[in-house]
Amino acid sequence: MNTPETYQAFMLDYASGNLSASMSLAATIHRLMSSKGDETAHIWETVRTTLSGNAPDRREAFERMEEVAADIIHTDYDAVDWRRSLSGARVSKLSNSSGSLMRLEPGDRVFAHGHSTLEAMIVLEGALEDGRGCFDAGDLVLAEPGLRHRPAAAGNTSCTCFVARADTPFWRFT
Repeated sequence: MNTPETYQAFMLDYASGNLSASMSLAATIHRLMSSKGDETAHIWETVRTTLSGNAPDRREAFERMEEVAADIIHTDYDAVDWRRSLSGARVSKLSNSSGSLMRLEPGDRVFAHGHSTLEAMIVLEGALEDGRGCFDAGDLVLAEPGLRHRPAAAGNTSCTCFVARADTPFWRFT
């Protein structure tokens, strides 16, 4: 299960326009597939507009992102050109975004791993189990830096996810 704080912070950053393109796309897919995601985004957008007053209208940017998200949601996943990754999952880099698709067949499991940056996965079809809970279509699965998890297809159907990772700078001044 995602922590409520991480989930709310992620959705606030989405409503504020503070996410990278791939992370924003993950939030948009979650919003389109989940009533919880849509409600949460709407609440944070209302707060943003109320507090900022004259902030630029982000509706046009959201509409463009929704078109890309809808294309991903309505993809024929059986027709995707899948490649086996080192993790054991099948993956496909998307040409229209900086995210990728990941597919786990029944019984498939990715090796246990952690992340140095935030990872966002949206379950597009099937169910995903990662040691913290079971996630269904439309659910947002956030893996915070330092968290170890082991994603696996849950049940006897394929699990397809959209995966986005926060940008990682090669170096930075501290």
